[in-house]
Amino acid sequence: MSEQLLKAIIHLLAIVAKEDDVTDDERLSILQFLEENISRQDQDKYMNFFDSLTAEMLQKENFDDKAEIISLTESINKELTQSQKIVVMIDLLEVIVADGEISEREKELVYFIGDRFNIKEQAIDLMKTFVMYTDRTRLDNTNILIADDGMEISPAKSHHITLDGLPGFIAILRIPVIENYFIKYVGRASLHLNGIHLKSNRIQAFSSGSSVRSSISKSLYYSDVVSKFRNETASTKISFQADNVSFKFRNGKLGLQNINIAEDGGKLIGLMGGSGAGKSTLLNVLNSTEKPSEGSVLINGIDVHKDGKKIEGVIGYVPQDDLLIEELSVYQNLFYAGKLCFTDKTDEQIDELVIKTLQSLGLIETRDLKVGSPLQKTISGGQRKRLNIGLELLREPSVLFVDEPTSGLSSRDSENIMDLLKELSLKGKMVFVVIHQPSSEIFKMFDKLVILDVGGYQIYYGNPVDAVIYFKNIVNLVDAERGECVECGNVNPEQIFNIIETKVVNEYGHVTDKRKFQPLDWYGFFKKHITLPRVKPEPSLPEKTLSIPNRLKQIRIFATRDLLSKFSNQQYLAINLLEAPLLAALLAYIVRYYDPAKSYSFYENLNIVAFFFMSVIVALFMGLTVSAEEIIKDSKILKREAFLHLSRMSYLVSKLLILFSFSAIQTLFYVLIGDWILEIDSMTWSYWLVLFSVSCFANVLGLNISSAFNSAITIYIIIPILLIPQLILSGVVVNFDKLNPTFANNTKVPVIGEIMASRWAFEALAVTQYKDNPFTSQFYQFDRDMAQSEYKTVYWAPKLEAALEYCHNVTDKEKYAASLEERFALLRNELGKELDMVGYDKLPSYEKLNIKDFDEVTFEESMDFMKAMRKFYNNRYNKAFKEKDETVQSLTKTDEERQEYIALKNEYENESIGQMVKNTAVQERIIEKRGHLIQKIYPIYSRPQPLHPFDFRAGFFVPEKHFLGTYYPTLYFNAAIIWAMSIILIITLYFDIPKKVMKGFSGVPSMRKPRK
Repeated sequence: MSEQLLKAIIHLLAIVAKEDDVTDDERLSILQFLEENISRQDQDKYMNFFDSLTAEMLQKENFDDKAEIISLTESINKELTQSQKIVVMIDLLEVIVADGEISEREKELVYFIGDRFNIKEQAIDLMKTFVMYTDRTRLDNTNILIADDGMEISPAKSHHITLDGLPGFIAILRIPVIENYFIKYVGRASLHLNGIHLKSNRIQAFSSGSSVRSSISKSLYYSDVVSKFRNETASTKISFQADNVSFKFRNGKLGLQNINIAEDGGKLIGLMGGSGAGKSTLLNVLNSTEKPSEGSVLINGIDVHKDGKKIEGVIGYVPQDDLLIEELSVYQNLFYAGKLCFTDKTDEQIDELVIKTLQSLGLIETRDLKVGSPLQKTISGGQRKRLNIGLELLREPSVLFVDEPTSGLSSRDSENIMDLLKELSLKGKMVFVVIHQPSSEIFKMFDKLVILDVGGYQIYYGNPVDAVIYFKNIVNLVDAERGECVECGNVNPEQIFNIIETKVVNEYGHVTDKRKFQPLDWYGFFKKHITLPRVKPEPSLPEKTLSIPNRLKQIRIFATRDLLSKFSNQQYLAINLLEAPLLAALLAYIVRYYDPAKSYSFYENLNIVAFFFMSVIVALFMGLTVSAEEIIKDSKILKREAFLHLSRMSYLVSKLLILFSFSAIQTLFYVLIGDWILEIDSMTWSYWLVLFSVSCFANVLGLNISSAFNSAITIYIIIPILLIPQLILSGVVVNFDKLNPTFANNTKVPVIGEIMASRWAFEALAVTQYKDNPFTSQFYQFDRDMAQSEYKTVYWAPKLEAALEYCHNVTDKEKYAASLEERFALLRNELGKELDMVGYDKLPSYEKLNIKDFDEVTFEESMDFMKAMRKFYNNRYNKAFKEKDETVQSLTKTDEERQEYIALKNEYENESIGQMVKNTAVQERIIEKRGHLIQKIYPIYSRPQPLHPFDFRAGFFVPEKHFLGTYYPTLYFNAAIIWAMSIILIITLYFDIPKKVMKGFSGVPSMRKPRK
């Protein structure tokens, strides 16, 4: 208090006291006021100042006391809070009633001063009653509590607490508007308020953490008093019980042992203990994040682990780490939290609630500031902590758990945070706080304290200040009955742990590492000396403050919040939007090959294959990098929102919608720039479909690894491990036929290649570019007929004829029976497929050939059949050749048309792509395997031969794929396969399978979603 303020208050007291002359009782009251506020050496100085003021005012005939009061209250209002002005008002009333009565003029001045202090007349009347009367019958008011031995009849309206053996009574006044409490004792016993003697009939502030002790009765605690007032007004009551709770880690180590807590609502409960004592473990068990191995946790009689659905939205949780969306503003963090909590409120109502919360948090001036990261701060650490708590205060859960809210904060910020939590408890809520090294002020704020020792042993449960006395008594310290400093009223919580962890001193006077009392010893003392309280479970369900939006609304809210977060990060946005066009421009420019002697021609560009391959890898890379941090970045937010029981599917769908939208834009930019530089025409839609599909696959894959790992560094180490197999097993870098025999498959794409999205994407690009470009598509069917006819006559037919000759020339059929059966099987399989494909009606010799009994057919009949097959394919070849030639002739009648034809070929067809999909460079153009002939040349013209309706596997670069009896173009089928792979990954993501697998490997328990 400044000297100017103190003089103003004394001046105010003097104005009131001089009204009916200053009596000795009034002077004594002034002196007591000075004793409570200033040092002894200054008391005479200010008493003389008081005397001079009263003498001066009494000498003035026309003294205008109201004008003087106006001037004084203006200066006082600038420096004192409303709570402090209430204290001044109490002091004024004590001075007035010191002589035993209040004149009309004094009453008029009191009301006038109260009006200047913005104190209502009802509150002044309440204070006047409390100050004036010592008869309990006159203190009959709902805002007054009487504590006595219970022998007298209690007033009807006032609250009551029984303190056996207490002479007289204690009266406590509650000022409801600001929740201030004042105490006075009417009696002759020696009572101590916070270690200081409580004078009879002298009013003192009864602040948070206060206690009244006496040697002849039990103690009276602040929490007991507040709960009496609160229980009468609370709309929904809370009861909390933890009965014999134990917790065992996966490695078998016990983290908690027989923890018991029983409390009614409206309490601020501290959880303290040394490092490794199990504070955070206890918090996680109590808030339902972890399930106890033994015991139960009940809220209003409901088991939070078994019937969590019944108390949905009742529990709130504020972990030690920041749970803020750093890219959003302070206001936006609260607003979107409100949107997820209150679907029954309009945006205007949520805005009003957010503004109110910001004001109560003292953050209204920072509402539009971006939260920022701890390393790039835009708001202070204290403001971050307050905002974290504000996210829960917004909905005011009935039971709130807070982990280390003051760590890393200044003492002032720490007290502000604890004030917020205390205020919440005063509203009837229950607040559990893990705290490490509280100051005296914070320590006394707690209503109850639970102390744990190493190994999860509960070694104290009760009033915080009494904890000091309890441990001092256990070790027989000299000042065992003193919990607070008599002079200053401070408590040193550190001395509790100094006692608990006292080390043994050896015979040389050196402190050893061995503790004097082991955790089990302290647990024994606890069981012996502390009586565990019991509470009656409340019959009604806890109040639910939540109104969760439906899943569709959640998607919209999640998506809006995420988009705002991304748009506010301009660096992130710029990189993701510019990445694709820059990579496209760089790669396309590098691979734009041409002979310096000629102009650029798409047809002659030998690097198009490489560009397609790199495009697929770029799409995978962009999809992975844009999504790899999405869930791990949100992990802390999800940890808090898990207590809201929001839809995981809604969250994931919102992520996928945004990521797919980004991928659509990125791949579109990439395709447009790449096509423009390399002059790839008329294929934009097809290319975009493939690259968009593979990028979306990478998005979902990125979300899976983001969900599985808890470190961004680990994720970016994993990305190359995921990309390199996609690169190697795409069919481009290493030919599928040249893989390790363990993986290779000469008949179809090997299984290991089938699970690579890059293989499906690259094949779709290559096949589509060759088959569907505007030039080649005119002649594709002609070329297909000619290529297949050439394959049948040049490669296939000679193989079968050789088999026929072998069968015909073998004389010792018994000796070569196995070899003959292989040849017969080959002939039956191949000719059977051929007849099914070509049709019996198209072959004149089909009646002479019985495929099932092939070994009984004569050599001449077989050779006749093969001649018919050759003739059939020769005719098909000639027909196709003729039709193609006629088509070309029709397109090149004039020189101008011939030039256009050549230009069209150079514009749309690429020679290197054609050579690759035709596979003309292969040495083994046909191979035999397991009784079948496998076509290796001209895969782009072949048709898969499925083994069953679900057989979709085929060779590389086939133009169409089979499924359920129908053939589909490779472009759309491959895109569908990539999307099917993405859907599988979405399912694994929804059920959190990668995370569960990694947790199984690590064997370390992690945060789980609270049980419903």
